[in-house]
Amino acid sequence: MPVSTAPSMLPVKNKSTVLLVGFEDQDNLGIRYLASSLREAGHSAFIVKFQDDPSPIIESIEQHLPGIVGFSLIFQYYTERFGMLIRALRTAGVNAHFTIGGHYASFEPAQLFEFIPELDSIIRFEGEETLVELADRIACNEDWSDIRGMACIDNGSLLINAARQGRKNLDELPWPVREDIDYSTEDFPTASMIGGRGCPWVCSFCSIITFYEGNGTRGRRLRSPALIVDEVEYLRDRGVRIILWQDDDFLAGGKAGVRWAHAVAEECIRRGLNKDLRWKISCRSDEVKAESLAPLVEAGLTHVYLGVEAGDPESLRHLNKVLQPESHFLAAEVLKQLNLSFDFGFMLMEPWSTFDTIRNNLKFLEEFAGDGYAPAGYCRMLPYVGTGVEKKLLAEDRLEKKDCYADYHFLDPRLDRFYEWQLGAFKHRNHGPNGTLNLLRLLNFESHLDFAERPFSSSFCNKVQAVTSLSNHFMLATLSEALAHFEESGLSNKTVSDEYLLALSSEHNRQDEHLRNDILRILAKMPVSYKRKFVVM
Repeated sequence: MPVSTAPSMLPVKNKSTVLLVGFEDQDNLGIRYLASSLREAGHSAFIVKFQDDPSPIIESIEQHLPGIVGFSLIFQYYTERFGMLIRALRTAGVNAHFTIGGHYASFEPAQLFEFIPELDSIIRFEGEETLVELADRIACNEDWSDIRGMACIDNGSLLINAARQGRKNLDELPWPVREDIDYSTEDFPTASMIGGRGCPWVCSFCSIITFYEGNGTRGRRLRSPALIVDEVEYLRDRGVRIILWQDDDFLAGGKAGVRWAHAVAEECIRRGLNKDLRWKISCRSDEVKAESLAPLVEAGLTHVYLGVEAGDPESLRHLNKVLQPESHFLAAEVLKQLNLSFDFGFMLMEPWSTFDTIRNNLKFLEEFAGDGYAPAGYCRMLPYVGTGVEKKLLAEDRLEKKDCYADYHFLDPRLDRFYEWQLGAFKHRNHGPNGTLNLLRLLNFESHLDFAERPFSSSFCNKVQAVTSLSNHFMLATLSEALAHFEESGLSNKTVSDEYLLALSSEHNRQDEHLRNDILRILAKMPVSYKRKFVVM
């Protein structure tokens, strides 16, 4: 039976020391809730940011001597990087218990053990209680192989234990660990918050609903508004100025969900937090109504992320969005009337795309974002594990798996070439922290912030919108011309030497470079700390 591999490292009898490793672009609330649950149970917990170089992580292990090292893996597309890190730690002589959790780990434990055999265990679905029990068992050098919500290799065979019922009352969870975060390094410090877990929708590309179904908590669980605002107030007192709500859909749950959101807003207003704090939320287009958002705006809402995903009716059907394109246009009008900035997710291509659906999506984007009020970006749908899309592609015998990766080819091979071409053509615009799209998104967000010491400026807003409009037009026009060329020319092989495509890419890059210079001139007038965080990386 599996037992602890490092009981001698424990600094306190019958208590574990746990080091948690995960990505942290914004606050990683997942590992921060794990850390706080461990500490509340009497264990020691520390957090270190994931990075490809194992040296800083090894230094943290040498400093804290953990009996458990936990890794936060959300999507399978990061598996190779985690595997390389874990192998490097073992090679360096780290003999602590290695456990891993997250969406992909929860759905594919067998494949993950095969790819990363250095792992000792996998924690499936919500992990607070499971990790605490693992820490309890390892602290006492007891067998842990029967813990609910866990998978392991036992005597050479895969053992997947019954799922643990998720906690229904989120108010019982301690606040996420934050004392290691220095909020004084920015002019407008940001912090992530979560008001609830789960989502009631069944979009075919998303694994959120199946993840929470896995531990019996389908739907949405909400924290109490007063207790949420206690945490918001604490963050304000720490110097935070911007709250990034990480709820998958802040307004989900129909009328009850809207009432809950209004209760959070009203409590913030009652305590005067709306004077100092600004908000960002995510929601669906059909939830954007003036009467629903107005109280949130009064409480500090300035930015909304919309899950638009597609503008073609057939693509929306494949995504199971249960929406029509008109909902997106109505939402945009409401957001503009309320003077809120917004950004949106968009999948230009999905496994059943045709030239017609892509052309319709491009026409939609031109109408939806051509005015530059929001930057236009897009991606291709990926068949994440645990999603309806993955199941459908499997049923059609179209899901292609290699190691821990999953992919597909389009039904028309010309679209494979079109997708490959645009990856290179828009590399500098659409990708990376210093890419044009990311800079436009940051400017878009910044332009609608309204603080007493830095009030809203309509002239600044107009400059941002003008440069965003040009960037959107250049990209969409280039995409439309390229799409027509692929359709008419019948290109289904390599496109590297196609002179027309080379000319299109070259002209777009020339225009994009001019726009980036305009963007950098605008950025030069922004606070120094803001530029340091988002530009010099």
